[in-house]
Amino acid sequence: MKKRTKLSLGGLALVAGALLLSSCTASFCSNLDKAHILYAFDYGVCDYYDAEHKPEEAIRAIEGNDNIWYVINVPSNAGSGIGKTKSDAIKSGFALPSNNYYVELDKLVLTNALKESKLDASTVKFDEAIQALDNYGYLKFYSNTDGAKLWDNWTNLNQEIKDGIKNGTNSLTLDDLPSNDYLKLYQKDMNSLIASYRSCLSINTDDYGFYGYANGAHYRSDDKVKVEIEAKGWGYAWKRGFFEGLLVYPIGWLTETLVHSFKNGGVAGGVAQLLAIFVITFIVRSLMLVVTLKQTTGNAKMQALQPDIAKIQNKYPNANTNNYEKQQMAAEMQKLYKKNKINPLSTLLVMIVQFPVFICVWGALQGSASLSSDSFLGLHLSDAINTVLFNGVNWANGSAVTALVLFLLMAAAQVLSILLPQWIQKAKRKKVAQLGKNPAQNQQQNQMKMFTYIMMAMIILMGFTLPSAMGVYWFVGALFSIVQTLVVEKITSSKTKKKGR
Repeated sequence: MKKRTKLSLGGLALVAGALLLSSCTASFCSNLDKAHILYAFDYGVCDYYDAEHKPEEAIRAIEGNDNIWYVINVPSNAGSGIGKTKSDAIKSGFALPSNNYYVELDKLVLTNALKESKLDASTVKFDEAIQALDNYGYLKFYSNTDGAKLWDNWTNLNQEIKDGIKNGTNSLTLDDLPSNDYLKLYQKDMNSLIASYRSCLSINTDDYGFYGYANGAHYRSDDKVKVEIEAKGWGYAWKRGFFEGLLVYPIGWLTETLVHSFKNGGVAGGVAQLLAIFVITFIVRSLMLVVTLKQTTGNAKMQALQPDIAKIQNKYPNANTNNYEKQQMAAEMQKLYKKNKINPLSTLLVMIVQFPVFICVWGALQGSASLSSDSFLGLHLSDAINTVLFNGVNWANGSAVTALVLFLLMAAAQVLSILLPQWIQKAKRKKVAQLGKNPAQNQQQNQMKMFTYIMMAMIILMGFTLPSAMGVYWFVGALFSIVQTLVVEKITSSKTKKKGR
């Protein structure tokens, strides 16, 4: 196999590995968090009204209570749980449950919420009932019973409806009920719907994010809602995994602390998030610089030695085909590296160290609950750039423009930070008179170029699909790298001049 082919396959393997490892950090969402998110995507089919605002077709929600009324409004939006499952069920040829089933399920959810709120169903007011649903509607999917799993309560509610048919405590028939295929499809669709929501790393139990679908069933006017995410401790993080405890949680904790601190200081939410990411980037990159200082210095020395390397390569123009010249050139190169205390593999070592850190930063910023709330110029930093760009609505509200500008700035900064060291090397090589073409040197340079291009393509591709917060992190990180390269180059050049090189 040709070296170029091997290099290409290696680059593709690196891309695949990066995409694979990026999903290795565990989600911090607990079953309680997931239940809250699930409820945001499925409030049911009942639009509730008080007696003063109820439409003519409204039906009394609670027997004997004239304060709460409802109108059946089955969601058709594919972003809602019922709407998506209804569409998928029709495609699969599954029978749909009747509206009476959905209404009965909503009544049970309301009844349980009132019980949890310790409210009397016969006298409860409209606002109290809606507040009870907001506080305890998530129990539709979650049970407070020890050892209970997500969906257990939902299964129990469906069983209660079936028992009600047998006992005559509800007016449904077996024809109203969903089939087992429909119920399995609903669970699958809902789990899939919330799988991409991982912003559950929080240090304070509070309402976060923007979840759900437009015009929920609780007399709401807003399109999306925040949901309660419970606080997580370091012990919880260690249970999620080694890297989650070692790096992801500390970075996430610091992100949450910074965002809260900036907001408490009067900074707007979106700006507070940006400032937090700037600080996180500076801290992480500074620590990485300290850890990899020896390797970074070695890379700088390699750049300073480019004239000497070029001279050696020019002495052996046939090293690509002549084994003797190849061995002689390798010996002289090794002697040069040893004399200057350089490890040619230092760049690879830096990447090995940096990669898991990058993955953990990714997991922390993706998991940060605070970054899923508020927005900057209309852009929610928890949303992936490509998701924002491919939604036509976002071009109207301006968030897509912000995402596009962020992506272009990130891509340009990354390209500059990666190519700058090569440009410096190229400039130094030009100072050496070329004695002739060196196929070995040209092949090595071509391989390095190809590797660089693959790396740039990988970064830009990943940046396009990452949460916007990571786009900000990569942009600031690239600026950090550019400054680092220029400073190290300046220092190295000064030392070289003093040695009389």
